[in-house]
Amino acid sequence: MLNVKPILKVTMIASCLAGLPINAAQAQFGDVSPVLLIESGPSDNPDYRRMVFVKYLAGTRVGVNYAAYNRTEFIQTPNVTPANIITACANGTPTSLREIKSFQKDEAKRKRAGQAPELKRFCIKNVQKWEGGGRDKYLDPIFDGMPYASTLKAQ
Repeated sequence: MLNVKPILKVTMIASCLAGLPINAAQAQFGDVSPVLLIESGPSDNPDYRRMVFVKYLAGTRVGVNYAAYNRTEFIQTPNVTPANIITACANGTPTSLREIKSFQKDEAKRKRAGQAPELKRFCIKNVQKWEGGGRDKYLDPIFDGMPYASTLKAQ
């Protein structure tokens, strides 16, 4: 894993010397995803087929945990994920985009076949250009098939 702090320091110093604003240097290296542990599985609400938990990790602990039945409404909830799973995400290899897209295809097949969703976990971290398109690229396949709002419930 590349440590960008020394690079960022040098870039910021060089930017100051060149008369460029510091936030231009930060923008180059600052658009990186947070560390996210995302769990997708069967919904606990009969109005929805599937739900997603999004956990923002701070080291090996969950900083904040949200549950979502759709793409726009996230409810802060207590974390119940075992510590070993959180630690594995924090210290392990991130989930590849290929694995996420494979999940998207498999989940669509399960839905068409009338099968229940399976529990699947994704570890997303160090995705470059997160605000510049990376977030959509990684999260849209996970949320695919879920309604955009509670008024558009999908079974």
